[in-house]
Amino acid sequence: MKNIQTGFLKIISAITLLFLAFAGNAQSDKIKAADSLFKSKQYTQSLELYQEVFNSKKYSPAMLLKMAYINEGLGKTGATLYYLKLYHLATNDDQALKKTEELASKFKLSGYDTTDNSRLQLWIVKNVRLIQAGLAILLLATGAFIFMQRKQNQKPWAALAILVLVSVVLFYSNNVRTAGAVIVSTDKTYVMEGPSAGAGVAAIIGEGSLLESMGREDIWVKVKWMDKIRFIKENSVLEIAL
Repeated sequence: MKNIQTGFLKIISAITLLFLAFAGNAQSDKIKAADSLFKSKQYTQSLELYQEVFNSKKYSPAMLLKMAYINEGLGKTGATLYYLKLYHLATNDDQALKKTEELASKFKLSGYDTTDNSRLQLWIVKNVRLIQAGLAILLLATGAFIFMQRKQNQKPWAALAILVLVSVVLFYSNNVRTAGAVIVSTDKTYVMEGPSAGAGVAAIIGEGSLLESMGREDIWVKVKWMDKIRFIKENSVLEIAL
């Protein structure tokens, strides 16, 4: 019986690997076909294929950039900014950030103002590996210093304080995340005071607006609007996440 079960497991594993390989090849073929259509300037057809690949949780930075380019040509501001944001998230390319700010300024969209806090957070995210390496070295050096102080029967209170501080900062850097954000994908989108169609309307905003996301409640996305918690239907926004 055990041999039969083992045989079944082997067959299932082989089928699973074969399916994954086939699915991977199928997605690769779709990207190649989409790239070919893009080169021949058949943009809407290539976008359809890129979208299918993206919906299957696959992407490449080049694909995201092409999707942004096509959507800009189609006049879809929200989708253009969405794929530019995803491209920047994947590559940290400052040119994408610059293009995003230019489009936001052109269409007078809210949510794209860069504050000192957002600049600092972005800098931390972009340089997190370098920061972690420096903190790890400092942590080891502080630990060695404490060890030497204790051998000399001295109380290294200052070094212990530094050790705790560095440990906290290192923990934060390991868990740092940019704030969740969504881009409005439909024009004349209602920002509601509560998670209900019967709630009061706080504002009507345009396609492409960027909002900080605070979570979800059923079909509603909880967002920050004018420093207050508001709600937007989930089918009216695109979540910036890979």
